Amino acid sequence: MATKTAHAIAADGRRIDVDQAMAMIEKGQQLAGHFPNDEALDRARRVLEGEITSAEGYAELDAKYSR
Repeated sequence: MATKTAHAIAADGRRIDVDQAMAMIEKGQQLAGHFPNDEALDRARRVLEGEITSAEGYAELDAKYSR
């Protein structure tokens, strides 16, 4: 059975393989000594998929850490 790969369209028109981009983000963070939690990875996925803008993602972080 074939698996469906999620793609998104970047602002410059390029197609992005969301799963591959997420793997690169997570691995890059791990190699830098960071271990992103599910909430952070979900936020990154929503930005990549265009569900939220990067500004909205930053606003979520601001709200989280301004408490």
